[in-house]
Amino acid sequence: MLAFAALVPTQAAELPTVARNDIEVSPGNRGLRNDLRDQLQGYRDSLRSIGLNPRASRLAQGEREQMRQVLESNGYYEAEIIHRVIEEAGEIEGEVQERVQYRVDTGPEYQVLSVRVEGVEVTLPDTWPLSGEGEPLVAEAILADQSELQTIIDSDSCYFTLNVSHEVRLQPENDGGEVTYQVSAADPSTQGKVSFTGQEGVDEAFLRRQTALREGVCFSRANIDQAIINLYETQLFSAVRRNLNRSEDGSVDVSFELTQREPRTLSAGIGWDTDQGIGLKAGWEHRNLAGRAQWLELGAEWQRNRQSGNIQLTLPGFLDARNTLVWNNTLTHETPDDDEFYIGESRATIDRRASRNDTYRYGVAYRRSDERVGDEWNTFSLIRIPLAYEYDSVPNDFNPQKGLRYSVGLEPVWSLNGSSDPFYVGNLGWSSFRDLTDELVLANRLEWTSLWPFNDSADLDRIPTSDRLLGGGGGSARGYPYRSIGLEGSDVGGTHQWQGSLELRGQLSENWGAVLFGDAVSISEDWNPAEQSEWYYGAGFGVRYFTRFAPIRFDLGFPINGRDSDPAFQIYISLGQSF
Repeated sequence: MLAFAALVPTQAAELPTVARNDIEVSPGNRGLRNDLRDQLQGYRDSLRSIGLNPRASRLAQGEREQMRQVLESNGYYEAEIIHRVIEEAGEIEGEVQERVQYRVDTGPEYQVLSVRVEGVEVTLPDTWPLSGEGEPLVAEAILADQSELQTIIDSDSCYFTLNVSHEVRLQPENDGGEVTYQVSAADPSTQGKVSFTGQEGVDEAFLRRQTALREGVCFSRANIDQAIINLYETQLFSAVRRNLNRSEDGSVDVSFELTQREPRTLSAGIGWDTDQGIGLKAGWEHRNLAGRAQWLELGAEWQRNRQSGNIQLTLPGFLDARNTLVWNNTLTHETPDDDEFYIGESRATIDRRASRNDTYRYGVAYRRSDERVGDEWNTFSLIRIPLAYEYDSVPNDFNPQKGLRYSVGLEPVWSLNGSSDPFYVGNLGWSSFRDLTDELVLANRLEWTSLWPFNDSADLDRIPTSDRLLGGGGGSARGYPYRSIGLEGSDVGGTHQWQGSLELRGQLSENWGAVLFGDAVSISEDWNPAEQSEWYYGAGFGVRYFTRFAPIRFDLGFPINGRDSDPAFQIYISLGQSF
């Protein structure tokens, strides 16, 4: 049984919010309860927006229908919904309020009894449908299968006109329904000419290569949609619109209407944390340096113990529309504790986009570092070969609310002057973002970084100090000073690092949010986290102010098992979420 309770005033007070503790589910189904609550709250918000405040009987009539829509979309077609109205005293003396209580018997969950496709002959892969016989008869799953079916037909045929719909015939005696997908397809076509308007200042041959549309091949709307994505990813356009024109010979010409962004931008930023003090950033960028979306970025950062400058050139469509060449040059000066590092690096990588979410990265880098540890200076001259794979389904980099990211990387390193033994840098990373409700996001992060000797004769004691692993700070374990956690809690870097974070992010209003977080980090000489003797934990809370571009972050972190030298807390102010 499921119960909803809501206060409906008989006077002019506004409709109340549907509180979560007004809901009781039997048998327990938290997801369904939340869906019902969200639907009713949206219904009341719409009533409130147009100034309607119906009596309890009229409100219950509308809300029963809203609940039935949710129940049927989740496979409950025999739900019984009843309600009752209770009068009770309001907050104002003499005011009477009506409390509406809903009770819902969901009944059996319907299943898919059969699946058919009518209208065209099509060879379907074994992976379709996801919602096959015996699966719950859920509207969201059926719509997903309908969309996937349209994609399958579009990729295997050349239809200019293609529409897929579905029909569900319920069989109450069998607690299920028969699903029929109806396909309407006509006008087989080929890809015609591609043209652009609004591209002034951008090389047209470059744009044609970015679209990856080839004249004379089978027409596909999926290819047109991917071309629009490719044009957006050049970062040159704020809007891309397409027009299709099919001629009598069956070819379809495509015209893209482009609205360009301002190519040059100046930027500046400021941050602060307890350990590093104030931090300043400045940058300039040109996103269309020579007419082919060549992106030049100049940047500088300053903090008390770290200063850096960089020049980066990005070349999209390098040799292939799916390739992006990134050439980054940095110069860094660091003064951690009593040591001092001067590091210069030139790194060129190719990012190859295998799909919308999958990217492969490979390249070469040269790094020279002059490092003073104690009173001794050492110079390292290193060649590095970065190799990586990344999966990213997160739509918003600065304020992730849903999606998944994971990565694996390997970087072999050799010395050119014999100052270091060869070694590998390995990395595994994973983070996920789940929207629990419209206002709550659960964010997780776990990362392992390791240094490995190239062979049995290599000695990790002969690698640069700046390459050894340390934890602590705003991007690691908040509450501890920046890169202060090393082997057994010292400031000596290790060869294996595990770190993770858990955050509960809440949206309080359009511009304000709050965060509760917990972090953990361990530095050791052993890859196995179970064998690591020293784990350091931090926890705290934060405030977010959401701008149109990205949230401004304010975090207050506390060391849970801090050392005697650790302060009682650390403050971090920066732009964007912590991960």
